[in-house]
Amino acid sequence: MECASEFVAGNVRIVALPIVAYLFVIPVFILWTYCAIYLYSIGEATYVPNAFLAEIVWAKETEYLAWGYLFGLLWVIAFIIWVQQFMIAACTCMWYYTGQGEEMSDSPYGVSVYKAFSWAMWYHIGSIAMGSFLIAVITMIRIVFEYIIYQYEKVGNKENPIYKAFKCVARCILWCLDKCVKFITKNAYIQICLHNSAFCTAAWDSFCLVIRHVGRFSSATMIGTIMMVLGKGTIMSFSSALTFILIKYQYPEVTQPLVGACIVAMVSYLVASLFLSIFSFSCTALLHCFIMAEDQGYNATTPKSLQPFLDMSDEQKAGAKAKTKEDHDADGAKTEPEGDEKKEEGENKWNEDYYYNDSIFPQKFKI
Repeated sequence: MECASEFVAGNVRIVALPIVAYLFVIPVFILWTYCAIYLYSIGEATYVPNAFLAEIVWAKETEYLAWGYLFGLLWVIAFIIWVQQFMIAACTCMWYYTGQGEEMSDSPYGVSVYKAFSWAMWYHIGSIAMGSFLIAVITMIRIVFEYIIYQYEKVGNKENPIYKAFKCVARCILWCLDKCVKFITKNAYIQICLHNSAFCTAAWDSFCLVIRHVGRFSSATMIGTIMMVLGKGTIMSFSSALTFILIKYQYPEVTQPLVGACIVAMVSYLVASLFLSIFSFSCTALLHCFIMAEDQGYNATTPKSLQPFLDMSDEQKAGAKAKTKEDHDADGAKTEPEGDEKKEEGENKWNEDYYYNDSIFPQKFKI
């Protein structure tokens, strides 16, 4: 978490990514709602006594169209959200492998949000669409299941204990499936950023990586969950308590300050979840980078906060030190470019490494 905090503190602009993503989601949802109203009106209106609205009787084709339309919404929203997650992962990998976490870092052009977006749209839009498609499918299955439950309870015996047990077990299985797909998709996107691979290949690589380092991933997930809960709880508590105090003493005419405090607590929970998710995702991406660097015995760009955790043999450490010294001597012998020339050189290096070497990093870093 310390390393993730350093990454976010050094790249504050990525905090705006979730905001931008949800700003894109809002007009999509408004347009979808507008079109859904017209879709709902397709059919024959039937008068229902004592009802506010008439009942619309749909044909089978219209029902299929409505379900497909709902699935399209889920897919588009998942795609937008996971594009910004991919960009966070790409920025994290750039930060790690350009040595931005080191004290002597001299690569201010190493992290580029625009470059991460171009990678997502130009190189990996199909992989992102595939991952968001799987998530949308699982979400759609859960919605269809809840719809079947709703229809059954309207006409069936919902107090049947066997039915209750089946409903709980089915919901639990679907929830676990949803979590597993999201976990594999998240790690697959990080592997895509590291190796420039396809989605299925990256998903398999990430699965094998988690199995080989299950202890590290479990510990990181547990610590991340604890910190997320503490962070959300702290933000909610302070926000709601401050709101309650302000309403009670600044506006004594308000008889129920607790209502306003509850509303602020819900809003603060959403805001905290939005921004703390950056720390959680970047922490996972940093773990992927750290394991890859450790497996290759390369610690030249490892952030200072992670260097004590490197587990390399003596030969690997000696090789890494020698390689670092050679790189330092070679850099010292070269003429240092200045200003825009240096920035352009760095950006061109990223483009060439990513396009020609089948990886955003040199081949020696590949697992």
